[in-house]
Amino acid sequence: MAPLYPGLVRRLVLVLGNREDAEDVAQDAYERAYRAWSKFDGRDPRAWLHTIALRLAFNQLERRRVLGRIIARSAAVEWTDDIDPDLLSALNSLEPRTRACLLLNCLDGYSVKEIAAILREPPGTVSSRLSRARATLRVALRKS
Repeated sequence: MAPLYPGLVRRLVLVLGNREDAEDVAQDAYERAYRAWSKFDGRDPRAWLHTIALRLAFNQLERRRVLGRIIARSAAVEWTDDIDPDLLSALNSLEPRTRACLLLNCLDGYSVKEIAAILREPPGTVSSRLSRARATLRVALRKS
């Protein structure tokens, strides 16, 4: 099934809009396929894997839509009056799910495992997002 990976990622990029998310979903699809291998009928591994991956991708798109509404609602609240403008700018430069991970962790005190459950993402993805967010903020705030 390894030779199917590049094509699967290319298709997921078209569905999800970026390579990083496509690679995450492809990895999740391979993991699910591995766990469900005993249920596979053996007829068309490519179609089976694509079915798993596309279901995961559509679920992720739905989570994005819901998360976008939550972020839009919280953006309407004027909580930024006392915030450093450089910090606000750095936060706004983050991709919305990465920003959500950071805020859930730093402001709300959720653990990586709890954030993963909230966002329905693997804990490794959440850890990666937190690491990238912190690195981005360090660089952005060092410049100001």
